[in-house]
Amino acid sequence: MALRTHPTPPPTAESAAAAAAPCLEVRDLRVGFALEGGAVVQAVRGVSLCLDAGEVLGLVGESGCGKSTLARACAGLVPIGSGEVLLQGRPFARLPAGERRRLRPDLQMVFQDPYASLNPRMTVQETLGEALRVRQALAGAALRAAVAALLDEVGLTPEQAWRYPHEFSGGQRQRVAIARALATAPRVIIADEPVSALDVSIQAQIINLLNRLCRERGLAMLFISHDLAVVHHLADRIAVMYLGRLVEVGPAAAVIAAPGHPYTRALVSALPDPDPERERRRRRLLLQGDLPSPLAPPSGCAFRTRCPWAAPSCAEREPALESAGDGHLVACLRREEIAAMSAEKP
Repeated sequence: MALRTHPTPPPTAESAAAAAAPCLEVRDLRVGFALEGGAVVQAVRGVSLCLDAGEVLGLVGESGCGKSTLARACAGLVPIGSGEVLLQGRPFARLPAGERRRLRPDLQMVFQDPYASLNPRMTVQETLGEALRVRQALAGAALRAAVAALLDEVGLTPEQAWRYPHEFSGGQRQRVAIARALATAPRVIIADEPVSALDVSIQAQIINLLNRLCRERGLAMLFISHDLAVVHHLADRIAVMYLGRLVEVGPAAAVIAAPGHPYTRALVSALPDPDPERERRRRRLLLQGDLPSPLAPPSGCAFRTRCPWAAPSCAEREPALESAGDGHLVACLRREEIAAMSAEKP
């Protein structure tokens, strides 16, 4: 656990409530973008989720489903239309600028492209040192030692502190970006597709690094990816997003072993089975058609236009997330019928 140099204030009722609250909580969040001509595209439509200390929540879905918009709204990088984003129990997105600035170090982002997210004119020492000076009031030898410790924590050497971003490989740049996120001693990290721009040989190293840092530091992490296999390896819980809404949330093992939503079933069926014989025998669920436009989502269940089990009733109302037992939530009007039909198949 990273040490904080600031003295710990005496506990108050407000601080006790914050300690008991989830690190990050999203309540009925909606985010829309106005287009030319007056049309509004709803990128995030009524999403609610929570993230506890030390927990990794994997958010998975197709490109264009609203994952990155949700992440940026949580970090205060895009305005929200309605709903709440609570950081340590406080309404982060709606706080006055000064209060939000004081809370911002507790939530940091790791972006998809590390080269675009690092200042090319600053050395690593300057990039990390800037955050450490502001957060921990370090200078001189103490600052250089703190930067060296951060680099060591992410698998880099102190000598690399004096290099510029273009002098690193893609995987090394992402390690620098992770170190920058850690420099403020955050409670929450949002990792938005942090390995999708990296070579396959490097992806596992970064995933294992993030996993180790979360466990060692007790960090809460929202890990966003379109790759369910990566999310399954890393996450404690999985949230599946489709066209701006969550369609399934639950413990990672339960979501993979017994997916309740047809969309999740399709994602899970695409995962390779390590047993060659089982892989040869199993039947995949192939989706037809493309993701509908968020400008004109289908009525009722947004997935019904691609769902092999869709019924006329699916067009009549939008399903809400409902309990499937043991913290497993599914938004499907025909969940029990589909489960029964699937169980009857050989």
